[in-house]
Amino acid sequence: MNKKLIALAGLLTCLTLVGCAAPAPTERRNPSFTTVAPPSPKPTHSSDATPVADGIVDTVYVQVFPAATFTAKHGCRCTLPDSTQELFPQKTPVIFLRVTMIGEWKPSQGGQTYQDVTGTTLNGTKFDGRPEPAVLDTVDGPTAAKAAGLPWLPTGLFAGKSDWTIPNNKERSFAAAWYLPAGVDRLLLTVDVPSEGQPLQLIVPLPASATQSANASRE
Repeated sequence: MNKKLIALAGLLTCLTLVGCAAPAPTERRNPSFTTVAPPSPKPTHSSDATPVADGIVDTVYVQVFPAATFTAKHGCRCTLPDSTQELFPQKTPVIFLRVTMIGEWKPSQGGQTYQDVTGTTLNGTKFDGRPEPAVLDTVDGPTAAKAAGLPWLPTGLFAGKSDWTIPNNKERSFAAAWYLPAGVDRLLLTVDVPSEGQPLQLIVPLPASATQSANASRE
């Protein structure tokens, strides 16, 4: 009897001090499954960026993506009326944009899978607060577009084609670049797609770095 009491006391002491926990069961793995490492983060594609301006007139949805700036290696060789001074000389900041067009189907088109954008231009684009049209950098702009992997203007996007079309729900992009005047902070971009019936006008805010660069270049 005394031996049983001593054994019971020893058992209680074990439970009190260490809990006498049983060893954890060995983890069993199902041989039919293989552990796979989580996928690596995907690089952000340019199309994943948030547009700074967008809009639609009828069946062509237009997006404008964040601007970049570069310094013109050549002047515009243009002047204002009654002036002989070059309007945008060498080293003028240039604003560079990516413009994307996406076809939008509407029920009246039946099974049509594309939209006609023949003759699209950016004519009428200007900077807010400036009376004159914005001046495209047609010298350095195409080089910058090529470096970015983009065609220059709509004419470059559809080079060699008489009929310009874009597929529904798929983007087609081109680049454009304008000399940047001092004292402006918004580009009033006009995307004129003749088949839409009227031009689309978008307000594109300019990044502070661009406006500061333009103002500094005139000091």
